[in-house]
Amino acid sequence: MTNPAMRGLVKIGLTERTPKERAKDLRGTGVPDDFIIVYDELVTDCKFVEKRLHARFDDYRYQPNREFFQIPIREAVRGLMEESVGFLVPRIGANSGVEILPDLKKKYPDYLMSDFHSIKITHSDGIVYLESVRYRHLGLRDEIIERTDLGFITDRTGEMFLASRNPEDNARLFVHQLDEYSMIHCTDLFTHEACVEIDRRHECG
Repeated sequence: MTNPAMRGLVKIGLTERTPKERAKDLRGTGVPDDFIIVYDELVTDCKFVEKRLHARFDDYRYQPNREFFQIPIREAVRGLMEESVGFLVPRIGANSGVEILPDLKKKYPDYLMSDFHSIKITHSDGIVYLESVRYRHLGLRDEIIERTDLGFITDRTGEMFLASRNPEDNARLFVHQLDEYSMIHCTDLFTHEACVEIDRRHECG
């Protein structure tokens, strides 16, 4: 963000709401003018990305305990674009989907393979897909994108993931209705060790 009354300064911070709501919060009698949103990215770990940006521009910080930096706007935007790589959440739209990697990390912190940087539910031509993206080689940006038609997964009433639902509902269904045993038989998201452990525990139960 920038502020016309604070020329030469760029505010770099995070919000877990929308940038517009955050800018509205900053209005007040103690601020001469309203803040302007210059650029924003939706990321999976906003605290970590903010930490990286603050470290990147630490030498240009206006005050040690404030998130204002004396840098050109274009440098702030470039910094956010570069530091967000690997953490971007695709915007929901006709050709994107709903990012579920953060939710899966919370639910299965010890089971997921570590090289995924995006897992989402997408709709295309009446089909509901699980789409995963991971890097082919450590340190390089070559990607492996895999899409699995979820039509083979059923429950008591029939097909579980319906294209007639919106992607958000199918995403919630995938995260919260499938258990770990279903996950190892329906997806390739877990490590081999996790699959063996889950399968053994299920057989013992």
